[in-house]
Amino acid sequence: MGPVPKWLWVMVILTVILWSAARWKSSEDTTTIVWSRPTQIDPFKHTYSYQGSNLVDTTALFDRQTLDPIIKSLLRTSFAHNSYESKVIPFYRKKTGTFKSEDVTLITWITSDRLGRLVRLAEKRKAPISVSYYIPLRDKLATRDLALLDKLIKTHPALSQNVDVHLVTSSELLQPNTWRTVAHTFSQTDWVMLWDADFEACTDYQDGLEEFRKNVKDKRWLEKLDHGMAALIIPSYEWTDPSYARRRDLCPKDKRELSTLYHDLILDAFETHNPILSHATEYNRAVDAGFTDYYEVTEFEFGYEVYAIFRKDANVWYDQRLVGYGFDRGAFTAQMYLSGMDLYVLPGQYAVHEEHPSYTESMTRDSSGMTVSWMTFQLDLCHRIFQRLASRGELHGQLGERSISHCADLDLPEMKNDLDRLLMQSRNMGAKRM
Repeated sequence: MGPVPKWLWVMVILTVILWSAARWKSSEDTTTIVWSRPTQIDPFKHTYSYQGSNLVDTTALFDRQTLDPIIKSLLRTSFAHNSYESKVIPFYRKKTGTFKSEDVTLITWITSDRLGRLVRLAEKRKAPISVSYYIPLRDKLATRDLALLDKLIKTHPALSQNVDVHLVTSSELLQPNTWRTVAHTFSQTDWVMLWDADFEACTDYQDGLEEFRKNVKDKRWLEKLDHGMAALIIPSYEWTDPSYARRRDLCPKDKRELSTLYHDLILDAFETHNPILSHATEYNRAVDAGFTDYYEVTEFEFGYEVYAIFRKDANVWYDQRLVGYGFDRGAFTAQMYLSGMDLYVLPGQYAVHEEHPSYTESMTRDSSGMTVSWMTFQLDLCHRIFQRLASRGELHGQLGERSISHCADLDLPEMKNDLDRLLMQSRNMGAKRM
C-alpha cells in the first residue's frame, strides 16, 4: 500500500475541524436558542408615564422578550392555551449559585405578599429554589411588585444566590398548578420538592433524601425512587391555636417536642378538619416513629394531599384545569399514586404551616366550577391510566389493581363501562403475547 496522498490528510483535518465547529455551534445554539436574552431583564425599559408616575407596560414586558421563536411557541402552547391566557418569562431573575445535580430544588409559587417567606426559605436552606412569581395584569400593581422583588434581591444575597424567578401573569391569580408547572419545568437539578411558601421547612429535606438513600432497609424502595416510580413524603402540621404559635418559634425545636405538642393537641396534621386530605400519612405513626423507620402510604383516597420529593423526570404533572381553592395538590397526588408511584413517609422530616390571610374572594373560582373540574380530572385520569395499562396487556393484572380499586370507588356508570371495555382489551392483548 502506497503513501497516503496529502490531499486526503487535508480532507480529514478539514472534516474534523468542520465537525468540531458544528458540535460547538450546536452546543452554543442549545443555550442561545433557549435563553437568547440578557442575563437580567430590565422591566423599566417598558414604561410609560401615567398621572406623574412611570408604570411598567406588562403587555410589552411579556411580549417583547428576546426568546427564540421556538421557545416562545412552546411557552404559548403550554401555558397560554387556557381561558386565562397565562404568560411566562422563564428565568426573569437567574440564580448566581451553582448546585449539584443531586441537590433537591424546592419548587413553589408566590405573590408579592409572600416575598418575605421566600427570603426566609432562601436564607435558611441555602438550596436551589425555582419559583413562579405572579404579577397582576394591572400595570400599577405590577410596577410595585416588580420593584419590590428587585429591592429584596439586592438586599438579600441568598435570593440572588439560590433562587430562579420565573415571571408569570394572567387574568386569574389562583392557577397554582400552572405556576407549579412553570417552576418544575425550569428547575435545574435531578430532584425536586413540591412546596408552598406558607410552610416553614423545619428540617433539612436534602438530608432527608440522603438519609433515606443510606438507611432504607428495602433497597427496592430506593430503586423505585431513582427510577421516578416513588416519592418521599414530608409530614406537614399546623397549630391548633394560631395565637399560641405567634408567641413562640413556628417550628418545634426537635422531634421530641413535635411529638409532645401533637399528643397534647397543640399541633395537628395540616387541614385535619378534612381527614381525607391528610389521614393517609398516618400522623400518629409519623410523630413517634424513629427517624429512619420509613413506611409506605397504603390508605390513599381521592383528595389526599402531599408535599413530596421526587425525580424531576418522573412521569407526573400538575393538572392546569384546577383553578382556585382546593383539589390542586389532591390532583397531583392522585396522578402520582394511581400511575403506580409509591409514597414513602419520612418520619424524621416535618414542616409547619404559618397562618396567613387568604387571597381575596375575587381571585377565586366558585365552588361548583371547582367541583366540575375535579370530577372531570378524576374521569380523565382513570381513563388515561386504564388505557395505558390495557394497551400493554397489564390492566387485568397486578399493575392494574391500584387504579381499578380507587377508580371504581367513584361509582360512575361511565367509568364502569370504560373499565369493562378496556379490561377486555387488556386480556386480549395479554393473550396475544403468550
